[in-house]
Amino acid sequence: MPVEKVMKRDGRIVPFDKERIKWAIQRAMLEVGVRDEKLLNKVVRRVVRRVNELYDGQVPHIENIQDIVELELMRAGLFDVAKAYILYRKKKAEIREEKKKILNKDKLDEIDKRFSINALRVLASRYLIKNEKGEIVESPRELFERVAVLSVIPDLLYDERVFDREGGHRQN
Repeated sequence: MPVEKVMKRDGRIVPFDKERIKWAIQRAMLEVGVRDEKLLNKVVRRVVRRVNELYDGQVPHIENIQDIVELELMRAGLFDVAKAYILYRKKKAEIREEKKKILNKDKLDEIDKRFSINALRVLASRYLIKNEKGEIVESPRELFERVAVLSVIPDLLYDERVFDREGGHRQN
């Protein structure tokens, strides 16, 4: 039975998408100057076949799939491509760790991932709530929720359907 779902690093289960595998391999191939669509498709087929063999109907973790990609690249003799892929994975892991460190978190959510490291540094230094020790206790998601709530309160206070002009309250 083919694999239909994948577990992301944050624990979410998402649909398995071989196009994401193809995109990642293609990026690594282009990084080392390999432009061979036929070879790309062959490696992708091998990766998908191997994932289905190993995880027959189960939900593999994204890291397991990436390990399979590395192995299949090496089996295909694409050692330079495999190296580029491994280095890209390493760089992305370092970025994730830096973001966790900046935000003082164990896991990143989808909002955290969207920001660059520099943007997170600015948020952390200026806008995110900190405790008395100076440690960040608010995530970017919580910041957006706080700003959204605070920006709606004046609208509610001045809505004639809720309050009259003299400050009284109307009940329906």
